[in-house]
Amino acid sequence: MEIEENKTTPTENESTDHLSDIMPFINEGIVIPIISNSFRVDEIFRNIRGLTDKIAKIPKFSDEYLTIDEQLTKEWADSIQYPMPDDHNLARVAQYYQVNEKDILLAKTKYLKFLNMYLLDTSKEDEYKDIVSQLKLRTQERTFSDIVSQLDYPRFSQGVEDPLRLLAKLPLPIYITTSYYTFLERALEAENKKPRTQVCFWGGGRSRAKAEHWPDPDFEPTPVNPAVYHLYGLENYPQTLVISEDDFMNFLISVAEDTNTQNPVVPLKLREALAESRLILLGYQLQNWEFRVLFKFILKFRKNELSPRSTVIQLKPRPKKIEDEKRSLAYLLQYFDKRQFDVEWTSAENYIQRFWAEWNKYNTQGLS
Repeated sequence: MEIEENKTTPTENESTDHLSDIMPFINEGIVIPIISNSFRVDEIFRNIRGLTDKIAKIPKFSDEYLTIDEQLTKEWADSIQYPMPDDHNLARVAQYYQVNEKDILLAKTKYLKFLNMYLLDTSKEDEYKDIVSQLKLRTQERTFSDIVSQLDYPRFSQGVEDPLRLLAKLPLPIYITTSYYTFLERALEAENKKPRTQVCFWGGGRSRAKAEHWPDPDFEPTPVNPAVYHLYGLENYPQTLVISEDDFMNFLISVAEDTNTQNPVVPLKLREALAESRLILLGYQLQNWEFRVLFKFILKFRKNELSPRSTVIQLKPRPKKIEDEKRSLAYLLQYFDKRQFDVEWTSAENYIQRFWAEWNKYNTQGLS
């Protein structure tokens, strides 16, 4: 079930469409999409019966209304017998699990295994059931990204283009993601590009990673060989995942206290790009740890008022009461405006479609 998009404009001061202003900066390489972990996960599970059926039964303006990603977390919480009422909050559920397991690395590994098995179990009745049976015999050898690819997820309606592929078509040298998976790299490869995966080793573990995944201070990304920075880790290295409340706090501390000028946790070129580029934040929920920590991280490198304005793409938040919506939106607009960010009240998928259409229009005008 796709979450219904609210297309109304509640206030005259609401952010307008800045797409045309961004277009000239694409060829200069100073536009950076920043893509959430939940963005692709939502697309993968959106049409899977069972999970979305549960979402459809929950009232829209209820405290219990859950996104697909939150419902998936609830399923995991049920499987580990999480005892608290906030069982849709991934950071808190993961925190409980890590404490309960007394082994953080094992807890993260088991979370990844849960995702693998949940996807396989919910896909066993479709036309890919033979592949599902084979994958179940070798789940230890497959990452979530591999299984998703084998099952041909996400599956879009006829005539609907894959939003990640549209982003991958753009001539951009840098992409940033808080996803644990390689969906973005696969989209870039499908567009005949050779992305370089760069992982943030905020908690160590670099010595056990492939050398090509180390942040390379000498690497010069290009539109053909772009860099994909995984800020919150990569599934191949569970130790690097930022998933629990402690992980998020330790991630921020690691970045704040990093004094290594030769080989910093966050490469110098990425710091410069964050400060000097127009950022587009896609697929985040403003109340989640994933976004809150990311935003503090970004602001650390954008202290100069001359940093270009950037954009947060956001579905309108769910207030406790419908009549509180205007006040909620006014507060958020003021909050982001002070930090040089505009807000587009729409879904990430819709924004990417419009972005791509504007880019095509811009190129056509440039050639005419």
